[in-house]
Formats: sequence, C-alpha cells, structure tokens
Amino acid sequence: MRDIEQVYAPAAVSFARSFRPEALLQGAEAATGLADWGGGRWGEDGFRARLSALCDDLEGPARLTALGRSRAHSRLHVLLSSRLRQVAAHAGLGEEQAIAAPLVGTGMPRAGTTFLHGLLASDPANMSATAAQAAIPVPPPGTGDVAEGERTELYESILAFQGFTAPDVTAIHPYAAAAPEECVFLQEAACGMPLGAFYNAPTFAALSGSAAGIADSYAWQKGMMQTLQSAQPGRRWLLKAPSHIINMAALVDTFPDARIFLNHRDPGKVIPSVGSLYMKLYGLASDDSVDPRQLGPKLIANWSGILRRLEEWRATNHHVAVVDVQYGELIADPIGTAERLYDAFGLTLEPATRAAMERHLTTDRHGKRTARSYSLADFGLSEADIEQAFGDYIDRHGIAREKRT
Repeated sequence: MRDIEQVYAPAAVSFARSFRPEALLQGAEAATGLADWGGGRWGEDGFRARLSALCDDLEGPARLTALGRSRAHSRLHVLLSSRLRQVAAHAGLGEEQAIAAPLVGTGMPRAGTTFLHGLLASDPANMSATAAQAAIPVPPPGTGDVAEGERTELYESILAFQGFTAPDVTAIHPYAAAAPEECVFLQEAACGMPLGAFYNAPTFAALSGSAAGIADSYAWQKGMMQTLQSAQPGRRWLLKAPSHIINMAALVDTFPDARIFLNHRDPGKVIPSVGSLYMKLYGLASDDSVDPRQLGPKLIANWSGILRRLEEWRATNHHVAVVDVQYGELIADPIGTAERLYDAFGLTLEPATRAAMERHLTTDRHGKRTARSYSLADFGLSEADIEQAFGDYIDRHGIAREKRT
C-alpha cells in the first residue's frame, strides 16, 4: 500500500469546494490507489446513503465557516481513505479472528469514562487503540511496516489541523494521537452516528442512528479490531464509549461475552458539561449552527429517554453482567475502583499493574484542570428540569447529587 504521508496529505490542506459524495470518494480513491468500498460485507449501500446525507447537512444546517469546511473535509478524507485501506487489509486476514471477552466501559458522557478508560489502559494486559490507530488502522500496529511514532506524529498534525489540539478544546476533552481512544472512532469509517457530535447534521443523525446504521457501525468496529490485533492476536481488548448505552443490544450482539461496566454521575452536572462539549465541537466548524438554550432541552429529552431505555434493557437482560461505577467513588479511589472491577470480572490486579496505574495517575490531568465556567442556565435549564427528568434514575442508583450551578 502507499505511504501514509502521501495518502493522508489531502487532510491537511484548505478545502473550499462543495461537499459532493462522488468527488469525496474519488479523492480518497486517488490518494489510496484503491476502489473497493466494502460491498455487502461492509454495508456499502448504507455507508453511501449516510455519506450523502452528511454532505447535504454540511451544505445546510451545519452552517460551516470557511475554516470549518476545511476541517470537515479533513475528517472525511481521513475516514474515507482509511475505509478503503481497512477493506483491503481485512480481506487479507483470512480466517475470522475472535474478539474474546473485551472489557467495555460506558455511561453518560462526562461521567469519568475517559478517566477510567485511561487508568485501565495503563495495564499492559489490556489492548486499546490509540486515536492514531483508530483513525489510521493500516498497517496494523506491530507489523513493522510503519513505525508507531510515524503514525502518531502524522495523526497529531491532522488533529491540530482540525482544531482538536487547541488548549480550549483539550481543556474539555483530552484529544491526543497517542492517547487511548473510544469506540466511536473505531466506528467512524462506517460513516455512522459518531460524526453527529461534530456538526449540526439532523438528517444524517437520524439515518446513522437507525437500526441499520448502528448495525453497520458495530460490524465495522469489530472488523477494525480484527485488523488492529492481527499482529498480536489473543490480547484482551479494553473498549469504551458513552454511546454504548444507546446501543446495548448491538454491543452485546457484536461482543456476546463483553464484560461491561457503567459509570453513573449526577445528570445535573453531566448535562451542562455535555452541552459545553458539544458547543465547543460545533464551534470548530461553525459559528452559529446551534443555540445553547435550545440545545439544553434537547439534551434532557435525549438522555432521559436513553437512560429509560437502558433500564428497560437491563430489566430484560439479567444474563448480561453489568458492573455499576459511581463517579464519586471513582474519583476518590481510582485504583480501588479498578480492583473492584477486576474482581467482578474474575481478573487479578497484579502488583505490577497497580504500580503502572499509580504512575499513570501522576500524569493524568483529570480533576487537575482549571475549572470551566458553564451552568444549567446557560442551556436554558434549571435544577427542577433535572429532577423531573432524572430524579428517579438518581435515586434508583444512589447517585450523589453534586453542587449544581
């Protein structure tokens, strides 16, 4: 395959044209020298339909700035080029590779899932994809075809071009090419729902969130994991994404023996924090595509519905073990929380692993950043709105109510 610098070079140049699906596909084909988009094996028809809807939304409600247009093109070129390379690489793997009993973290966004994921990723026995590997999976790590530092450096430059390494962004979420990344980025080249977090793209969001769109995304993620582990089969995967709680059935269908842990935090803190993150991400591509005071009620309606459906799913799927994690306990005793999880899953927290986790905590910035300024009122919300929507959930799980502003 072609040199990765050559393939992904178009992801770091200005783009002022309209978003047209065929032109984007042709651009990725020219960059990679490949043309197989996956066919029925990888849901190509659905992928093309979602890409078309996303392009329409990028030309409409996303209200892209000139800079945002270049950033959106950069993201699309990366995912399209990586899709072509992944289809080709997976075809060469031969026999279907097993993904055995992965550890899977989920929960509402802003509930410590990233912090816990990073802590568990410091265990050398756990395998997780870095952001660079999730975006550029081919060649697989460990093959020797590309030095890992080269992949990381390239993707770090792409993240910077897209605006994700700016201090005001990393203060909210720690984007970094070498950091362990969540599953939504392993799903991105299916042109699935994760992309909806970056643009106001309602038509695309509805299509990508359909049952077919979700199935395509999880099938694609599994294929990505098989490629990434191909040079080091048999290792235990560590996965994480808040969006898994939206798609628990698809998650368990894809990974039937998944060992799932679920973070809980006061939605009165989560909702404005999620709103703040979304506004920052939307702001990388648009100045005015979303009104925060309209976003707040939508977030409450969306997440209260998600949590209700999650409870219904858990009530009818007792055979699936899910370990609950309280945010306050996690922050107060991170390694104790990790040990409790390992015990629940029949794993042993070895002394060397504990030492690695302790070293990780000396450099992790969670809870050490300058406090960000946002409030429920910024998003047109009040504490009464939170209690009405989430009070039962808070009480059912014994979640500590935090100081809300």
